Amino acid sequence: MEKRNFIRRTELDYINAIACLLVILIHVLSYGIGGTDDPQFLQAAVIYFPWRLAGFVVPVFLFTGAVKMALFFENAAITAGVYVRYIWERIRHIFLPYVVWVVIYYLCFYAIGYVQGTPYELIAGIFLGNLSGQFYYIVIVMQFYLLMPLWMRMIRKIPFFAAFFISLFVTMTALRTSNILSWAGIVFGYSDRLFLPYTVFWVLGMYAGADYNRISERMKRLGAGTGLILCLCVLTGALLSYINYSRRISLLDLECLKLVTDIMSIILIWAFCLRIRGRAAHAENILTKIAGASYQVYLSHCLFLTMGTAIMEGYLFGTKEILLMRLAAGYTVPFVLYDVLEKIKKAVRKK
Repeated sequence: MEKRNFIRRTELDYINAIACLLVILIHVLSYGIGGTDDPQFLQAAVIYFPWRLAGFVVPVFLFTGAVKMALFFENAAITAGVYVRYIWERIRHIFLPYVVWVVIYYLCFYAIGYVQGTPYELIAGIFLGNLSGQFYYIVIVMQFYLLMPLWMRMIRKIPFFAAFFISLFVTMTALRTSNILSWAGIVFGYSDRLFLPYTVFWVLGMYAGADYNRISERMKRLGAGTGLILCLCVLTGALLSYINYSRRISLLDLECLKLVTDIMSIILIWAFCLRIRGRAAHAENILTKIAGASYQVYLSHCLFLTMGTAIMEGYLFGTKEILLMRLAAGYTVPFVLYDVLEKIKKAVRKK
């Protein structure tokens, strides 16, 4: 694919690095969410709140992916050749590594009896992203990539507010796809594997990327008062969600609530990463290293969590011990593996 005059925005890498750390936290704590007998117990609250607050990671990954797409194709003509080369690069750098890891997961899960070992099951795992909790994101983002000409035409032809409200309508309707289809007697269990419920985050990212310099300058000037209000709204959303969870009641529509708090969380993390750029050298170096490892870590971390949990459950360890193991393994083993593989790659290149 031809090179374009693309300026790397390091704050986007910092966002992805933080989101990578948070997605590990989500999967570490998910064992405690399902394994707590009494959701009103203090231990459940300690587990639930960070788990819930970290739940915006897939929307923010989609947001930054859309920003990068808009930046990369700024003022560029989208010809058939450009489109094909772009999709091939996405397949080579994103989808193929994903397929490799799906196969690795499948073989490991087969060894411990989690899967049956049929070709259909493996193929379904690749295209549905249901073999491990984090894989569905790859299935969704590839759909957004495939529709790249649509998004580029959208930001050039449709005003932001029209596109935003249309995408919000599509997202909120898609979140009710299963209910709508059930009225017609149709059972469809894969609505969360379609891009439609996530459209608003992608559209916001596309328009942010299309006018990135101006918008990012405004984000850097986000006042402390505004940031505090957004934080309080996100925390209130988590509290209301916890009440639903702990009391086994339905105070409000959690999906719509999460949609709003996810957008607020994206604004907060974007403003934070813009503010630290050039001001916190040590933190930036750490985030840059994490960002470089983030995709492989994203793909691999659940394997170590799942295998470690299976072993510890076999020895009848309790929830607390298993959570501590998952925390230690999630934040060490995937990064060590990345470093080892990188050293092997460099050694091979030298030869």
